[in-house]
Amino acid sequence: MPFLLNEDKALKAKFQGLMVHDATSGSDGRRVTVRYRNPEYELADATYPLVLISHSRISRDEDREHRGNVWLHYAPEGYEPWADMTDPQQSPYLTQMPIPLNVDYQIDAYARKETHLIEMTGALSGFDFLPPRFGYLSIGEDGTVRRLDLLGGPEYSESKDEQGKRLFVATWLVRISSELFVSDIQTLTPAQRVLISWLDKRFLDEGHTVELDPEQVVTLSEADTP
Repeated sequence: MPFLLNEDKALKAKFQGLMVHDATSGSDGRRVTVRYRNPEYELADATYPLVLISHSRISRDEDREHRGNVWLHYAPEGYEPWADMTDPQQSPYLTQMPIPLNVDYQIDAYARKETHLIEMTGALSGFDFLPPRFGYLSIGEDGTVRRLDLLGGPEYSESKDEQGKRLFVATWLVRISSELFVSDIQTLTPAQRVLISWLDKRFLDEGHTVELDPEQVVTLSEADTP
């Protein structure tokens, strides 16, 4: 089963649509590019302003760890969601308690102009991006909302690209809550038929045999199926 793909996709989507403004950008502003760090990608070839995401660390979260079996309240990565995801009681997925993980990312905002970086910092400090507390990350594939904790930042620095051109940089460290499944996930099918019989147990104990009347077989419709 793939792991981290949903988190990566959701985090990148979270920063899409950021804009900065200056005298030459017009009323609509200048769109901020968002991408993941690639070793083959040169900063000199980038389009600025830029938000660059990189993986930092994955660690086990012992405070959230439990043992036993659990009905999952969401469809894990690679599994189909059920009809009404707002009702966790309809979950068909049974598994051992997943291992809770913390997935850490580094977020770097780059700009050629310091005014662009300040505008990006103000926007990214908002509630829907990287707030000091109560941060969140919505995962559309499984319908969950994960914790997003700000571990540090913004920290400002300056650097130069491969051509010696100056870059203004702001850096954040964030942590996303996640889970890793180490056992098979069982998909259980709800009962389709229920056999109903009202017999005195003493009648069976005396060795009598009974043929079940077809009218005593009840077939459950989809509406009746839990």
